[in-house]
Amino acid sequence: MQGYESIFIVDPNVTEEQLTGLLDKFRGLVEHQGGKVVQHAFWGRRKLAYNVKKRDYGLYHVFYLDRSPNALKVLEHQFQIEDNVLKWLSVAVDDVEAEHIALEKLKSHGSAAQTLSER
Repeated sequence: MQGYESIFIVDPNVTEEQLTGLLDKFRGLVEHQGGKVVQHAFWGRRKLAYNVKKRDYGLYHVFYLDRSPNALKVLEHQFQIEDNVLKWLSVAVDDVEAEHIALEKLKSHGSAAQTLSER
């Protein structure tokens, strides 16, 4: 199934309640626009390549969305105005499920070189 992969980095200083509220809010915005979050993956707390908003760490999340451009547009607008979102990137993917499986392999193997060579 074609769709979108949306990676966003959340401020590591948010509380668990704030993070849950943000994720629910993002899901609600997508669903309100007729879209669907097919998969959600949490990459964990990782060091940033450079400081963003005076932060050197971030909480990485990935939403895999179905093919609904209006939902993606609204979600990216919310990322832009949300203070707790440090960075984001959204790309179109041909197969949402295959991308999610590749991500899980990457997390379990711990090396991008092995997964990239399989593609």
